[in-house]
Amino acid sequence: MAKIKAGQQESQENMIETNNQPIRPTQNNNPPSRRSIIEVNQKRKMAIIEKNINAEVFILKSLNAIKIFKELRATDALDSTLRNLWGDKISAKDMEKWIKLVDEIYTKITEANMYGKELLVNNGKSRGITNFFLRQEIRKSIETKETKTQESKKQEA
Repeated sequence: MAKIKAGQQESQENMIETNNQPIRPTQNNNPPSRRSIIEVNQKRKMAIIEKNINAEVFILKSLNAIKIFKELRATDALDSTLRNLWGDKISAKDMEKWIKLVDEIYTKITEANMYGKELLVNNGKSRGITNFFLRQEIRKSIETKETKTQESKKQEA
């Protein structure tokens, strides 16, 4: 009986309490492999996507998107950090310059998108566009352009 109690005390000493839940230390002190980490992350992401069916997933398909998206992620982190430090260690003048630069980026991207859409409308075909919403927008713009040209031809005749 004494041996059993001693064994129970030993096992209780090896237990670590975290949030009032006992957790036994693992026997394997090796960190998980890179492959297992990647698999766990992929499963987690798939579960999130399955739970949020209406979520939009951004898949990079062009070299420009890869470059821009990388910088946008950095800009997002910078912006949130700078706004948190604004007034403490960052002056209002510096923040005004930062906000102006970010607004210029937004303006340039918007201009580039409008120009790209204009090129697609002038092409007159929406067939090769893989993004559903962009394809619909281009198709509507092509249709309105065609109706305007037909109306102008009718007025000339």
